[in-house]
Amino acid sequence: MRKLLLFILNLSILIALTCNMALAADSTLNSTLQISLDETIKRALDTSEELKIRDQEINRSQGVYRETRSGMLPHLSAESTWSHNLEYPDKAASNYSDHEFNAGISASQVLWSFGKIAYAVSSAKKAVEASRFDKDAGKQEIIYAAKLSYYSSLLARNALSITEKSYANVLENKRLLGQRSYGGRSPKYEIIRMNAEVASRVPTVNEARTQFDAATETLRKVIDVNFDYKIELTGNFQEKYADFDYETLVMAMNEYEPSLQSFSKAIESAEEKVKSKYASFLPTLSAFASWSYLGGSNEHPFLNNDELDNYSLVGFKMSIPIWEGGEKQAQLSQSKADKEIAVLRKKQLGKNLLLELKKAHLEYEQYKNNFKANIDAVNLAEESFKQTQEMFASGQLSLTDLNDAELLLTNQRLNKETTLFNINVTLAKIEKLIVGQYDGQNSHKKS
Repeated sequence: MRKLLLFILNLSILIALTCNMALAADSTLNSTLQISLDETIKRALDTSEELKIRDQEINRSQGVYRETRSGMLPHLSAESTWSHNLEYPDKAASNYSDHEFNAGISASQVLWSFGKIAYAVSSAKKAVEASRFDKDAGKQEIIYAAKLSYYSSLLARNALSITEKSYANVLENKRLLGQRSYGGRSPKYEIIRMNAEVASRVPTVNEARTQFDAATETLRKVIDVNFDYKIELTGNFQEKYADFDYETLVMAMNEYEPSLQSFSKAIESAEEKVKSKYASFLPTLSAFASWSYLGGSNEHPFLNNDELDNYSLVGFKMSIPIWEGGEKQAQLSQSKADKEIAVLRKKQLGKNLLLELKKAHLEYEQYKNNFKANIDAVNLAEESFKQTQEMFASGQLSLTDLNDAELLLTNQRLNKETTLFNINVTLAKIEKLIVGQYDGQNSHKKS
């Protein structure tokens, strides 16, 4: 029996160790997070505090709407009091009792206010819609920031790869120079010059790696990823881009841009509020009703049913404002000013967004044209570098020619990646302004 218990104990320990090793291995496998552009955007939206703040602003505006709307609905209240009159003069005995009780229900309903309440409710409802558009505007800003961070990481990653290739090319050039030296054709100054070229590439590679690490950490913050995970980008810059019609872009921006839509709703809300303030100068008609169960006694602190009586009443009330010290005039003036401010803000924003769209479109077209030239430049530089290596190996060209050809290739590759980055950033800016909507003949589809 003792041997069996020892066997079971040893087996349990073995299973536990195996499970721990498996979990550790699984943790190691999952320590690298592969992330695409779509996943970056999704994570940025899911973890954004700004969107959560916008949600609470919508909740607040909805609360204001419900509060305002309550003025259109019946108001019902109940009240109950018991009082003990400790002392009162004899001449007031007919009006007071030692013990008094009162319980009742009252109700009121506004029947007509010439639109004061209705316009206020409509204004609050428009404000809710404006807050929803504000959230959409915040969402577009987060998407744009996520794209910018992802593209920056792509650029830094590709730049690091190019500098590493440049370093490898220089090492290959050094090998070719060594082969020439065996034949006695390379003077000492060329060997020193080659070693200097190799040494100069090391800081460039290190700087590119630092830039990539910094961009990755910025991306980590945007998507809120734990530092235990290593981030690996799965995408790359695309090679083909669509054409846009500027007039169609302007139409899409005016129709879909959420900040403009928010100001439109804010203007409508302000207009309704002005109407409500005008209506506040007019009478308000309401109905009311109440029922009470009350009575008094000089003997019992808790009254008997035969000492309590029913009282009820119904009626109408008209409230006519005559003079309130200028309060309503001041409120009307404030509402008119709020409306005018909203109109001017929208006009100001429209001009700024139109300028932003125009600049983004011009830059987008320019970068696309540059990209075509970059492709040709890289292809020619690659061909030139290969030929230069061959001619250098055969002694037809100098070391300076070889280094210049390699440097030209590296610079053209970097220029191409920079252009791709600029294209995608301006494209993201255009998509932010039109909320991804485009109905032109050259629809926004990557070919």
